[in-house]
Amino acid sequence: MTKLLDREQRLLAMLLATMPGVSPFAPEFSSGSPNMDWTRFEALVTRHRVAALVHSGLAAAPHITPPSDMCDRFAASTSANAQVFMRGVHVAGLLTTAMREAGIACAVLKGIGVAAHYYDQPSDREMIDIDLLVDPNRYEEAETIVRAHGFDRFYPKFALDHRKRASFRRLHNAMTFIRRNDGLQIDLHWRKVQNPVLMAHLDANWTRLLVEDEAAGLPIPMLRPAAHALYIAAHGIKHGWVRLKWLVDIDRVIRGMTSDEIVEMLDLAELGQLGKMLAASLDLSQRILGTPLPSNLQDLVCKHDTDEIIALQMPMIFAELPAREHSLKDWRHFIQRIRHSMLLHDGRGYRREALLRELARPADLEILSLSPAHLWLLSVLSPILGIGRLFRR
Repeated sequence: MTKLLDREQRLLAMLLATMPGVSPFAPEFSSGSPNMDWTRFEALVTRHRVAALVHSGLAAAPHITPPSDMCDRFAASTSANAQVFMRGVHVAGLLTTAMREAGIACAVLKGIGVAAHYYDQPSDREMIDIDLLVDPNRYEEAETIVRAHGFDRFYPKFALDHRKRASFRRLHNAMTFIRRNDGLQIDLHWRKVQNPVLMAHLDANWTRLLVEDEAAGLPIPMLRPAAHALYIAAHGIKHGWVRLKWLVDIDRVIRGMTSDEIVEMLDLAELGQLGKMLAASLDLSQRILGTPLPSNLQDLVCKHDTDEIIALQMPMIFAELPAREHSLKDWRHFIQRIRHSMLLHDGRGYRREALLRELARPADLEILSLSPAHLWLLSVLSPILGIGRLFRR
């Protein structure tokens, strides 16, 4: 096990306590740990968005006795997750039905399907939004349907003329919509991740990999488990796993997949040149959460050298996150993130696209109306504008 700070060991031990067949490796929890820094622990749990999961772990470990007010807050998180899940299922059902009636291919990603299929209780997994992937050629129509169900665009915040819309879609992968009366959020995707090279094969073929999934109680279109698992791995790794919630998803999904689904996942990974990305995700999950890997997945991990990727991920996972309003002191974090992004794929043009998305800030399109052909300028101008914003503050 990679050497971690004591405070992160305690967090991981609590997570491990919730998982079948795994024993916590931090000895403090075996005796209840009366000297535990619970304030710091709660801050880490909140930062990694695993409060409900930890609440379930506490229920199975009565010898661990955190402060009662903290337990109450974790329990409240579980209740909130359950409410968001049920609202999410209902709204996802309405939206996907409306889109199918309009002939628009669509699929719900991550949250609902993962929570329903792979967690003991859907409320154990925190959900922030609904990720909905639609046919990119029908995106404006899909956006109209989302708005008709009470959602307003939240990001990007600025008005989009034809040029800005085309450039934003080239640079990003989704727009965010919020329903004001209850705060429910939808990320409406035209592709799965920002970098168009990373999942190019799946982006071109996802409509052939759809299933009607009733795990959430309604027939909702989702990706087949093999394709969905690859997307979950890509989503987490492109963020450097800065939320352990995403790594727990990988652990739960791998534990819940059938052998045939795993074989299909490996086939899709080979077709999409995603072997290194998947190997690094599995290796990290195994090292931190003890994820049991069948022999074919273990062979994949052994085939790829992932040590450099994981060495870059560890500080991003366990260090403090940069503040939303970034400062110059965060430069090490961003250097690590850029180096990490450049290692994830060997496809032609991937590194150029990765560097553009690490340096360019989509929100700057509000003041720099660049065409898609000239977006490379944003990778130069966004850092300059960022430094200017820091000095103005």
